[in-house]
Amino acid sequence: MEKYKNMTLKSMKSIVYIAAIILFCAYGCEVADKETMVSSSFESGSIGAVTKTGNTEWEFSLADDNDNHELPDRWRSWWYVRMDNVDTREPLVIHLKNRGWPYYYVPVYSYDQETWYRFDENEVTQPAEYELKMEKQFTQSTVWIARFYPYTYSDLTDYLDTLPDNSYVTVETPATTQQDNPMYFVTLTDPASTDEDKQRIWMHARSHPAETGPSFLLEGLIDYLVSGTPEAQQILSKFIFTLVPMHNIDGVIAGNYRSTPKSENLEVMWYFDSEDPRELTENAPVEVTALHDMILELNDEGPEFTVALNLHASNSEPDIRPFFYPHFGTEDQGYTETEASLWKKQLRFIDALGIHYGEDMLEPAPDEGGGSFASKSYPESWFWHMFQDEVMAMTVETTYGRAGYGPDWITPDDLRGLGKALAPALRDYADSSITFEEHAFRARQNTIRSGLTYPALYPPATKDEMKE
Repeated sequence: MEKYKNMTLKSMKSIVYIAAIILFCAYGCEVADKETMVSSSFESGSIGAVTKTGNTEWEFSLADDNDNHELPDRWRSWWYVRMDNVDTREPLVIHLKNRGWPYYYVPVYSYDQETWYRFDENEVTQPAEYELKMEKQFTQSTVWIARFYPYTYSDLTDYLDTLPDNSYVTVETPATTQQDNPMYFVTLTDPASTDEDKQRIWMHARSHPAETGPSFLLEGLIDYLVSGTPEAQQILSKFIFTLVPMHNIDGVIAGNYRSTPKSENLEVMWYFDSEDPRELTENAPVEVTALHDMILELNDEGPEFTVALNLHASNSEPDIRPFFYPHFGTEDQGYTETEASLWKKQLRFIDALGIHYGEDMLEPAPDEGGGSFASKSYPESWFWHMFQDEVMAMTVETTYGRAGYGPDWITPDDLRGLGKALAPALRDYADSSITFEEHAFRARQNTIRSGLTYPALYPPATKDEMKE
């Protein structure tokens, strides 16, 4: 005891300081000898080979869906990992290898899987065409990092639980996936209005599991329709919206980019007999059959469908904005009157959406859509053979990059804004008393592409992305 009495004040302060450091570290400070762990064993998680190449430096390789190396290289896009025991005292360096697409992008990260942030562009470089390098000093020891904002099956069920319990919204699970997961169908309309005076609108999303943008888009659309505003109520009095917010649920849970756990691409598996498109072949997966059967049932019940939108997200240059795959073209280009009618309806819808979302926020439609899609097994192929031009069926592609918001990068709220714009656009599209100046929107669009940081290289000549 006498020894401690003779200590200087400086010595006592040193002991207190060291004790405080020990106590602080016991409750969460980072120590150098803790091993950083990388995992993708959670819902929608995915990564291939992981190699530690330095003290805080890592190499990640993207995985093939289901580790199926026979799938195309372009199917390597999605990745989503959790890193634990990250040293917060210095930057973490990640080299992302084996990418299926050459375009630059800026990933996202989160400390809680709820609030997500973009990396800064100065933290992400592209040392080679199919590689990215991320270098960032994180502020917490556990971090989730992903190619784009994740949207899991659990996120969907949590969102649906927030919808108001009223007569305008119906959520049903009339079908299940191959792995027995309930498939949600959401109906929105005003039941006080007579159905025979309404038009039916169909939308489905996430046939490709990792294309999460349409999930946020549909949240924006639904939030708008249930908002109770006079405009929303007026739209619900004129339309019945049937939405399938997550088509390939099993693939979403597995963390796949494009396929089911059986490596099936649902987008091209609407197998039907062109002579009798009411029937699908036995080779069509149950997820496709569920949508097909529901469309026929509701259409027979009436009122009939007039619009069908197939929602996707495209791997493309960062400055590419949302775009579309309209089909056919004009009679002057050699198309029939019915084919040209579908083409005109698609352009009319694109014009209407441009007015409500922003005339400089969408890519211009092509000068001609082509007709080879009709010989394929896309959803739009089936709609064409079943309904001809009576249903305006078309793919809408959101994008992952700056998407018209440059120099900022698109956020979930931006995508929700696109969904919000869909409702009045569909209203105006369906209102024959509203006229749009023919081709004016498309002409304006063609003047906006100069001075981009990331020049337009899209669409690439790859059959998996094209809707010929």
